[in-house]
Amino acid sequence: MSYIYRAMGWILNELYQLLSKIGLGNYAYAILLFTILVNLVFLPLSIHQQRTMAKQVGLRPKLEALKAKCGDDQRKYQTEMQALYQREKVSMTGGCWMLFIRLPFLWGVWMAIRSPLSYILNVSDSVIASAKELLIQQVPAFAGKAVSQIAELDVVHNISTLAAHDAGLKDVMAKVQSLNFNFFGVDLTETPHFTLNFAKAQWIWVIPILSFLTAMLSSLVSMQMQKKTNPDMGGQMGCMMLSMPLISLWIAFTVPGAVGFYWACSNVVTMVVQMFMNRFYGPYTMVAREAAARMAKRKEKERQLMKNSEVSDT
Repeated sequence: MSYIYRAMGWILNELYQLLSKIGLGNYAYAILLFTILVNLVFLPLSIHQQRTMAKQVGLRPKLEALKAKCGDDQRKYQTEMQALYQREKVSMTGGCWMLFIRLPFLWGVWMAIRSPLSYILNVSDSVIASAKELLIQQVPAFAGKAVSQIAELDVVHNISTLAAHDAGLKDVMAKVQSLNFNFFGVDLTETPHFTLNFAKAQWIWVIPILSFLTAMLSSLVSMQMQKKTNPDMGGQMGCMMLSMPLISLWIAFTVPGAVGFYWACSNVVTMVVQMFMNRFYGPYTMVAREAAARMAKRKEKERQLMKNSEVSDT
C-alpha cells in the first residue's frame, strides 16, 4: 500500500507548491483543493448513482402494487421487493456505496500526514531511523522506547533539538520547516486526545467536532434524498448513514488533525455535489426526461409510419 501513500503525499505536496505560488502555501488549503479534485474525478460515478436512484423512482408504481398484493405480510413484501430489484437490475443500496468509496483516499491522506518524512518530503528510511534513535537518546520523554514506537511526527515536532545534536539533520529540518499545517492557529499535525476533563480541552478539538457536525449534516441531506427515492429503505439507510458521523468523531480523536480536517472538507464538498446533482440530475427530473424522450421517440415513429403510409398510397 506504500505506493498509494506516496501518491497521496506527492499530490498533496504538488498542490501545496502550486498554492504557494499564489500566496496560499498551507497544507490545509492543499487538502481542501485535493478534496475538490477527488469529487470532480468521481462526478461520473455520482451521475451513475443518480441514474440508479431514477430507476428506483420508476419502480415506485410496481412497489405500490406489491404492497397491495402482500398486505400486512412484510416478510413476503421484502422478498418480492428484492426479487423485483434483481429483475430490473437496480441496486437497493445505490445511495450507500459513495459513502465508502472515499475511504481509500482517507487512508492515503492519513498515512501521508502520519508519515510526512517518508511520503511528502521523501526523506530516506535510513535518515528517518537515525533521527528516531537520536530522539530516544536526546529527548527524555522518549527515553526507553523502541524505534518502532516512535512516529515520524515525533521527529517532526522535535526536529530542532535533533538538528542541534546532528548537523546531518539540518537539511531535514529545512524541509520540515516548509511543512505549514497551521490552520487558524491550530497545528493539524497534532493528534487530539479526548478526555472527560474538559478544562484540558485544546483548540485541536475543533477538528473532530467539525468532522462530526459536517458528517451529520451530510448524512441528513443524503437521508432526505433517499427517502424521496425509496421510502421503504429509510430505516435501514438511516441506521447506516447516522453511524458514519459517530465513526468520524471517534476516528478524528485518534489521528492527526489534518486527517479529520480532510474528512470534514470531504463531507462539505460531497454534500454540495449531492445538492447540485439533485438539482440538475435528480431522480424525478431524470424520470421526466426519459419519459419525454420516449414520447418524442414514439411521436417520431408515428410520424414516420404516417409518411410511409402516404407514400404507399400514392
